[in-house]
Amino acid sequence: MKYLRIFIIIFLIPFIALAEECDVSNITITSMEPNKIEGNTEVISEPTFEDRTINLNLKMHDVGDSISYDMTIKNDSEEDYMIDEDTFKTDSDYIEYTLKTKDNTNVVKANSTKEVSLIVTYKKEVEDDKLTNNKFNASNTLKLSLNTSEKEQPLDIITTDNIKEVKNPVTSVSSMMLISIILLTSVIIIYILLKRKNKYTKYLLIILSMILIPTVYAICTCDIEVESTIEIEKKQKLFDTIANIAKEDNSCVTKYEGEVTDEVGKNVTATNVYFDKCEDMDNVIFGGFCWKVIRTTETGGTKLIYFGEPVDGKCEYNREQHLGIKDNGQEIHNLNNRYLYGNSYIYDLNNRIFRIINTFEETWSDSTYENLIGKYTCKSQSDTCTTLYLINNYSDSTSGKTISYIIDQVKYYYMGMSVYNYADSTPELVGYMFNKKYMFKSFSPYSTYNYGSSFTYDANTNTYTLAGDIISKGSYSTTNNGIGNHHYTCWNTSNTCTTLSYIYSISLNSAYYVELINGRDINDLVEDMFYAQNVNKYNSNIKSLIDSWYFNNMNKYTDKLEDTVYCNNRRIAKNEAWDSTSDLTFPRSISFGNDIDTNLICPNETDQFSLSNNKAKLTYPIALITNPEVENNINMKSWYSPAEYWGMSPKGFYTYGTYVYYYTAYSMQSLNSIGNVFGVRPVISIKNNALISSGTGSESEPWIIE
Repeated sequence: MKYLRIFIIIFLIPFIALAEECDVSNITITSMEPNKIEGNTEVISEPTFEDRTINLNLKMHDVGDSISYDMTIKNDSEEDYMIDEDTFKTDSDYIEYTLKTKDNTNVVKANSTKEVSLIVTYKKEVEDDKLTNNKFNASNTLKLSLNTSEKEQPLDIITTDNIKEVKNPVTSVSSMMLISIILLTSVIIIYILLKRKNKYTKYLLIILSMILIPTVYAICTCDIEVESTIEIEKKQKLFDTIANIAKEDNSCVTKYEGEVTDEVGKNVTATNVYFDKCEDMDNVIFGGFCWKVIRTTETGGTKLIYFGEPVDGKCEYNREQHLGIKDNGQEIHNLNNRYLYGNSYIYDLNNRIFRIINTFEETWSDSTYENLIGKYTCKSQSDTCTTLYLINNYSDSTSGKTISYIIDQVKYYYMGMSVYNYADSTPELVGYMFNKKYMFKSFSPYSTYNYGSSFTYDANTNTYTLAGDIISKGSYSTTNNGIGNHHYTCWNTSNTCTTLSYIYSISLNSAYYVELINGRDINDLVEDMFYAQNVNKYNSNIKSLIDSWYFNNMNKYTDKLEDTVYCNNRRIAKNEAWDSTSDLTFPRSISFGNDIDTNLICPNETDQFSLSNNKAKLTYPIALITNPEVENNINMKSWYSPAEYWGMSPKGFYTYGTYVYYYTAYSMQSLNSIGNVFGVRPVISIKNNALISSGTGSESEPWIIE
């Protein structure tokens, strides 16, 4: 028995000694590349690495900021190593390091490489009392251990095959064999101890066996060190800055009290909406352009209106005119040639040249014109020109109505000048997008016709018949000669027709009407023009111009802009023209949304323009200011007073004129025919995480948003 004990001790000694003979020089980091940056993380310098040491130099601003690196660990040894992720810890309360393997196993095979991701995250906000000049240095050194112990494989299911794969780094004896030896040795020691009668010797051997057994397997360990210098800079969010001003001076920034629609389909009581009325604390430089703050949104963003290009980093009012895109009028052009067309265009302001892109060739005809409306052309087979043409509408089988654009001087606070829409006497064109179905006509009768207060329709014969109170009248006077509420006529005295006319206004001895077919009534017409699911089919002229400007100037900043609602409120607030019970004694009209001018609700989902609304889908996160936003800011003149620019809110339809709000330096708000040319000042909404890197918000020191 004595010899057996001696043999066991001798047997264990080599394994204890072998633990000190490991050579880990063949474990190295061979590559490290940034993969994904989240939030406002800034890379001060590219990561460096040598052997098993990594150096990071970062700046973070918001909780949740993070960066992920793709990293390769190379094992040039003849042995397998395991990554012990439990050792990858730091004492920092603010920065978290995470290591993830690409193949979900933690074994670095002999003579192979391992692809892993190193993720650094700003996990907890630094307290103000720990900041020095709004900055905190979170320098850390942490270690990740690599070893050959099979004691724990956190990412692998431990199986007999897995254990066999990991070998002793010095002897190359399989782990299963070593475990078998350890178990056999343990059994023998326990058996000997149980046979001993001296209890003190027994206890001593038990303690000795507990010490020896864990050491029988040699553990080779090396560390990968990450030395990081991470500066946490607590910059103020633009949203928070505006909200904080409201607490200090509610005459400068006012909190909106009411309901708001800043998300599609959600009308909620506002809690985060503030209007910035400060005379000199509303200037922003973002994306290389000056902007004025309009308001914050319920989703935490900040809406800004275009204010030109900065000069020497300033957004002052004394800037000169600059080059912009100018609407040069609508004309009818013969398009019966094979021309080059494109879906969009880019432009060179300095050389005043347009270039259409995504091009194709086509010839205008009755069978092709629908595909050409909304496309751009140089009216040639060239893709470049100094005058660009937008195909606006059909004229005849060989000609189309085109809008020409040139690059010319415009006021510095405009990005361009345009009509809202070229009018064809239809209220549908108050839409930021629209689907034109009805043409409005006029007629001056000199014969006697019958007029009815209602009608019936026979679907079998496709025939309308006047009904209700029916009267006969001849030529009109300005007081309509007593027609009253008799809106329907077949322009005959038989009272029947397949196309029924609905008169909505009488003015200057003429009847203004729209035609109804297939049994439709005036309510169907209203539904089609303003509320139908397919009402937003074509771009307005001003939307086409704004989208093109965005594509050329702001597209790379899209991830910094929020998807919020821009309201084109076509809700009919007052209907004198298309109420069949109304009196035609005076010219009648339709008014849109003006009973809720200061309310930020957008009632109809088809008017809630957004990237995420399939019923009113924007191409880019940009549109125009709305009348309620102007009304809530009525006391603040700094971004009105260079004015005469279009808004997005419909005003009304009056007999043969369609009107949308625009804004001037004198009346603050006004309305004009959509076919007139005014300035274009787009509106964007910056996300909640937009940080102010410098500035005070004044004209000479604008807030800089990077």
